[in-house]
Amino acid sequence: IAIIALTAACGSGPAPAPTPTPGSTSVPTVGTGGAGEATPTTAAQNAGAGGSNTPLPGGTVVDVAPATPPPTPDDAAPTRTPVTATSTGQPLTALEALARLKPQALAWQADARLGMLANTRPGQQKGLLMSTPADPDVGEPTPGGRGRNWTLVAFSPSARAAMAFSMDGSRVDLTKEGAVSDDVLAGFSRPGMQALDLAALDMSRLIDSDEVASRAGVRGSSENTGIALLAPDGLGLGPLPTPPSGGSPPQLAYELFNSGASGTGQQAFIFFDALTGEVILDSSAP
Repeated sequence: IAIIALTAACGSGPAPAPTPTPGSTSVPTVGTGGAGEATPTTAAQNAGAGGSNTPLPGGTVVDVAPATPPPTPDDAAPTRTPVTATSTGQPLTALEALARLKPQALAWQADARLGMLANTRPGQQKGLLMSTPADPDVGEPTPGGRGRNWTLVAFSPSARAAMAFSMDGSRVDLTKEGAVSDDVLAGFSRPGMQALDLAALDMSRLIDSDEVASRAGVRGSSENTGIALLAPDGLGLGPLPTPPSGGSPPQLAYELFNSGASGTGQQAFIFFDALTGEVILDSSAP
């Protein structure tokens, strides 16, 4: 609310028009009354806009019109519709799905590297790197460590590209879709990432997602829980802490997370070493 002080004209000549105050909502003009007193008016009154200005003793005019805040960008945004599409097919563990998807990735690029394996809602593969598999609009829960539409996100250092291969038969070029950042592409091309090469990956050395769910107890069997196998360093999530048994932070880890489908808004997660099954990081631990 702008407050503008008007001074009565003095002397024999007309009073000069005051300079408007920056940001004022009422721009005053001054006329001389019959008794030589200043008669304040406002631009809103002159234009017939219904301005509400109350004169006070001493010639002060107070604009008491209610201020309307400018709209924010979110005011006009449509309400987000939750993705409810669910996949069909046989429930599989992560390693069962990886055994089927790995040949497809190697047929795409011989130097394909494992970036992520997550159970995905149909048509939502692009969101795996733009959001997270913990987003209930992107990932489906995997109670007991089993899912119906596991999706393998593979990276090729030579092609500097990323592709998603799903159990429902779909393939999504994440690079052409603009769904992968340059930093992530560069991350999988760094020295020391050869351990993620699918051609040389020994899956017999990895624990499976059902074992991860079992080790998580009640949290692993919940209908709101998802599990993803991922490369934390390449995705920019690492390095993870050192395993309790010692050694280096794992280059492959399972993340068990609450998908948020329960509406609680809580996103608790646990990271497991994919080689040993040790808990590396538990967000709910004190």
